[in-house]
Amino acid sequence: MPIEFDRTGFLFVLEGIDGSGKTCACGEIVNKLQAEGYNVVRLREPTIESEWGKEIRKRSPAGELTPEEELDLYSKDRAWHIANRINPALEDGKVVLMDRYFFASGAYQSTVLDVHWSEILQLNRIELSAPEPDIVFILDVPAEVGLERATGRTGKANLQFEKIDRLIQVRQNYLEMVEQDSGTFKVIDACQSLEKVVDEVYNEIIQRIKCRNGSSQR
Repeated sequence: MPIEFDRTGFLFVLEGIDGSGKTCACGEIVNKLQAEGYNVVRLREPTIESEWGKEIRKRSPAGELTPEEELDLYSKDRAWHIANRINPALEDGKVVLMDRYFFASGAYQSTVLDVHWSEILQLNRIELSAPEPDIVFILDVPAEVGLERATGRTGKANLQFEKIDRLIQVRQNYLEMVEQDSGTFKVIDACQSLEKVVDEVYNEIIQRIKCRNGSSQR
């Protein structure tokens, strides 16, 4: 059963390992929703606006962040994001589509800290009061496929995240969340074409909006 939300807006999140196609799919889905008249806000973490998001983006590619710094910066960036972008959009009744959220912190940071992913999710839900997504879409690909795609984009790896052993564990963490966490998840086979991935996610979003509202949110 979907969680009941006391809000007019909708929050959908695309998650998955590096190279799973989240960013490309997110852009295409936003375009489809806007073409149908939905008021859509596209957001991404880490942000490019807060000082903490900027620091992550500056220092992460060279692998400069310690695990503790990484978790702390993501938490501060997310607190800013929730207060300044996510909650206002939800309160305005908009459809929010996110490229990564606190599930990514659980999946990634738990691989380098002596903390289970469930504890990191709990921290975000309680200490940051992070809004719960209507659906978390896990774009699933094998780690080898994700790494090949991710490094193929730029010809080099992000030393903080794009390591095969880490991506294998991150993928496992995401799949464990689907089975064990209280959130609403949908696993999407991201080895198929981008068009099919986009269509699957889009159809689930439309169904969820109509199910909760009884009619389209326009």
